[in-house]
Amino acid sequence: MLPIFLLFNGTNLEASEAVYIVKSGDSLWKISSQQGISIKEIKELNNLTSDSLKIGQKLLLKGSSGVQTGDILGQEIYTVKAGDSLELIAQEFGMTVARLKELNNLTSDVLNTGHQLRVENRSLINPSRAGFPLDGRFIIEKAAQYLGTAYRYGGEGPAGFDCSGFVRYIFSNFGYNLPHNAAAQYNCASEFDGSEMMIGDLVFFACGGKGIDHVGIYSGDNKFIHSSSPRSGGVIYSSLTEGYYAGKYVGARRILR
Repeated sequence: MLPIFLLFNGTNLEASEAVYIVKSGDSLWKISSQQGISIKEIKELNNLTSDSLKIGQKLLLKGSSGVQTGDILGQEIYTVKAGDSLELIAQEFGMTVARLKELNNLTSDVLNTGHQLRVENRSLINPSRAGFPLDGRFIIEKAAQYLGTAYRYGGEGPAGFDCSGFVRYIFSNFGYNLPHNAAAQYNCASEFDGSEMMIGDLVFFACGGKGIDHVGIYSGDNKFIHSSSPRSGGVIYSSLTEGYYAGKYVGARRILR
């Protein structure tokens, strides 16, 4: 059965106002980019004197309607069919098994045919209501905060990352919902003329010789930031034109519009 898109139901307010309920991982910048409203406007509308937010806090916005939590935006309902397993479903939707279990409060790996699971919408790679383009420098600024963070297989932060988990985590701070898989990120991103690479583009590599298996974020001057390997020190900068990764480079794709 095909996934069913999950929509949120909110109490309708006047078209000029909406209430946003702060969730884990939110920041004023993230909410600003998702909702198409400036940080200054959010702070003025809510009489905020600092950038600190609390989970469950209600923020008055304008320019849209309804109570929005963001918790189910970018999610779908998947109905389990015969032969399915958590591993297969997670792989199909670019998720980790741990994330799939967390999303559905599962305590075991047992699935029953017909059971409905929340999964992450593979098609949602742009903020749903972004009102302006995102400068790639903000992406790199955020990514650089995690320099030296340990490499952890299957990790998507903030205590440890694998390569695609790092990219997924950084972009999630700006409202993007990317799959947790390097090849899947390559497939859902946009092609462009390679000579026009911009800061914030994704760069891809075939390190194992069997297709794309590594990804990083282009930071300018032929360098990129990525979660490399345990031996290399986790999150580091590397060169596209020198050293190990120069010979493994496949190409770049664009997420930012």
